[in-house]
Amino acid sequence: MKIIICGVGKVGTNLIKLLSEENHDITVIDADRKAVEAAVNDFDVIGFCGNGASFPIQEEAGVSNCDVFIAVSGSDELNIMSCMVASKIGSGKTVARVRNTDYSGQLLFMQNKLGIDLLINPEFETAQDIARIVEFPAATKIETFAKGRIDLAEITVPKDSVLSGLVLSDLRKVIDASFLVCAACRDDEVFVPSGNFVVEGGDKLYFTAPRRALPKIFKAIGLEKKKIRSVMIIGGSRTAFYLAKHLIKAGITVKIIEVDFDRASMLESKLEGCSVVCGDGTDPELLAEEGISNFDAVIGLTQIDEENIILCMHAEKQGVKKTACKVNRDPLAKMVEGILPDCSVVCPKQGVADIILRYVRAIDNADGNILTLYKILSDRAEATEFLATENSAVVGKSIKELRLKKNLIIACVSRGRSVIIPNGDTEILAGDSVIVITADRKISSLADILE
Repeated sequence: MKIIICGVGKVGTNLIKLLSEENHDITVIDADRKAVEAAVNDFDVIGFCGNGASFPIQEEAGVSNCDVFIAVSGSDELNIMSCMVASKIGSGKTVARVRNTDYSGQLLFMQNKLGIDLLINPEFETAQDIARIVEFPAATKIETFAKGRIDLAEITVPKDSVLSGLVLSDLRKVIDASFLVCAACRDDEVFVPSGNFVVEGGDKLYFTAPRRALPKIFKAIGLEKKKIRSVMIIGGSRTAFYLAKHLIKAGITVKIIEVDFDRASMLESKLEGCSVVCGDGTDPELLAEEGISNFDAVIGLTQIDEENIILCMHAEKQGVKKTACKVNRDPLAKMVEGILPDCSVVCPKQGVADIILRYVRAIDNADGNILTLYKILSDRAEATEFLATENSAVVGKSIKELRLKKNLIIACVSRGRSVIIPNGDTEILAGDSVIVITADRKISSLADILE
């Protein structure tokens, strides 16, 4: 497909990389000439320097002939305007990133009235990711499927865990709940494990389970942590705003520390029931005064990745049981996993990429029926939720009848309100929501899972 990306910042560059790897024809637009030149040289794409909302620039870039126009510049207004222009010119689908909290209640209106097909708020999505982690602190990551009925949880197996030394097929002797281990990482090797896989301390495991089963699973494997009732957020970003609103609604005590006086005042005025402190969140004396060691969780949401990481290290040293931080740079995110294995790392640009990648694949494959898509394990595996239709090649067959590709597993099936952890006899029916985990492989439809 021909895809035009307006904005070559962190998110735009990540999208260029991912979509180029899927062999799409990419053109980029940005007012920063150096950013355009870097994208052209690094990814072999076509580049145009100029205002992405300008009719002449869009006409020159070939927007009228593109399949998808994606606006992810640093300006919400530019993204909205450029999508409106692209829609009038004749672009196929339009996608805009909108971050300002003032627009959060108008996204549906803008989508319906302004000709924008998909609006994404990365800060809101990041806040939702962190909220799930707060709900289940034993996991380092939680992704959700089937409208919240199914979770994909990531855990790191402790060296002294009851799981260490167990064969996967024997896990049900330890865990009396519905679940399926569907992906693993050991010594930087990512794979879909078989039933004879022996778990070792330090392994990173992903498993699917009904949401209601997660507490029972964590308790059985010795990873149960007390319910989080208080959270300190350091950095009053947009993500902090959305997260605080969610946590307060859930009955959790929230304190935000923000260095900028005007920003702190705005948060205090808009977040009823939230304690907001104006001060330097990197000052250990201030953190001690504000009782950091008394909080169940500390979340680092400043604008600087390194600050967020150090804040989590400091919080763990003060005895805080759960930490999470926002990190946009991939190399730093990987370093955190090695230094702070229990710290949850969230990456806003990856969340945006997951949503757009799912959308593009669905457009590219008319039979794709992709409902949800997540990149996991440092982008080396994917978890994709498909809607099975009557014409699907897998419908009406049991899993043992299907000739599945290697390094791939059907991890869960949602049927109506029922969650099914599949076995060989499970039959796929039309209307089922089917979750597929793949390692080192990309799929766009249920037909792609078959040899």
